[in-house]
Amino acid sequence: MSSSVHKGIFIDKADILKTLYLLLLVAGLQLNSYAQHPGLTVSKQGELLLNGKPYKGIGVNYFNAFSRTLEKGAIDDTSYRDGFRYLKERNIPFVRFMCSGFWPVNYTLYLKDKEQYFRNLDEFVKSAEEIGIGLIPSLCWNFTTIPDLVKEPVGQWGNPKSKTIAFMRQYVKEIVSRYKQSPAIWGWEFGNEYNLVIDLPGDTINLPQVAVNVGTPATRSKADKLSTADLQTALGIFGKTIRSLDKHRIIISGNSIPRASAFHLHNNKNWEKDSRAEFQQMLDLQNPSPINTLSIHHYPDNENEYFNGSPASLKDIIAESMKASFLYKKPLFIGEFGAQEKLLGVEEAKKKYMELIEGIAVYNVPLSAMWVFDYTPHDTENGINVNPATGARDYMIKAISELNAAFLAK
Repeated sequence: MSSSVHKGIFIDKADILKTLYLLLLVAGLQLNSYAQHPGLTVSKQGELLLNGKPYKGIGVNYFNAFSRTLEKGAIDDTSYRDGFRYLKERNIPFVRFMCSGFWPVNYTLYLKDKEQYFRNLDEFVKSAEEIGIGLIPSLCWNFTTIPDLVKEPVGQWGNPKSKTIAFMRQYVKEIVSRYKQSPAIWGWEFGNEYNLVIDLPGDTINLPQVAVNVGTPATRSKADKLSTADLQTALGIFGKTIRSLDKHRIIISGNSIPRASAFHLHNNKNWEKDSRAEFQQMLDLQNPSPINTLSIHHYPDNENEYFNGSPASLKDIIAESMKASFLYKKPLFIGEFGAQEKLLGVEEAKKKYMELIEGIAVYNVPLSAMWVFDYTPHDTENGINVNPATGARDYMIKAISELNAAFLAK
């Protein structure tokens, strides 16, 4: 037997080798699990997984964490690192963020100095890796911006051969191919709330915003309107582009909750409220495969606006969304939730926020993200920002941290 004695202790070298082998085997299995299932994925049964294991968690919208580096004179801004550390210390596992400019003017760095643009983004992703924060980048945030950049009507999102689609596809390929190996990347999102501008009636009303100073055209027309079919085309091409490069991570539309009249707007161009079944149908239509999650954004002004003949509470709406999630085997992502003090008052906002938290807990929503963290314009505009510098509204972070701990304990 291969053994030795050291200071009166009998050591079996064979046992040591066996132990080392088992440790290496476990480590190898863990690495292999990550290699097979990086970030967030979806099982065949529609369950959300993180690195191959069932997962539930709540993060935050760190909306301008990256885009602040695109502002004039802010190339070296790394203030997001302090934000990442703040969140990590409070058990907040991931952030959803705008991984682009908002207006055409905010794409200046990308178009004129792509190397610097990606140096900024490299540093951002590296910081998330080092601090241990997951990332859900939203790649085409504002629905008008890419069409405006390429001088096309917004409706060209529905044309597979358009310059709009070509620009989107190229940008997505650049981002995904560059960062798909990063353990910080949890999933990929298309944009923000495109579904709120689809199927709106009228040729000369309900048109996109004009803001020439930030790069939009001076006028809009009915060619700038979007339909459900247009959105499905754009999301389908986005999803297929992602899947050509990343076979596993979740793909998210970034949609808000369907309008209360989404089904009737789509089919009849009227504002009659949808039934619960019609609501579920629109969730499916607005999140077409290969999008493999259902995305909603949920705020107190949704209360009692849904459904035809049976007004629903905030929790009821979450319950109905989870029913659709089980039906279509697509995990629900409440990509934004919160309560605006400017709209509701301080105490009522806190009450409604906690109702949303309770709904997420009771109905076991797999993935959610609070709006918003460290975005100072929303201190005054909406009264909804969690400001790490002042401690304003830190109860929002505390509630998330506690629920994350409860999810882990289950």
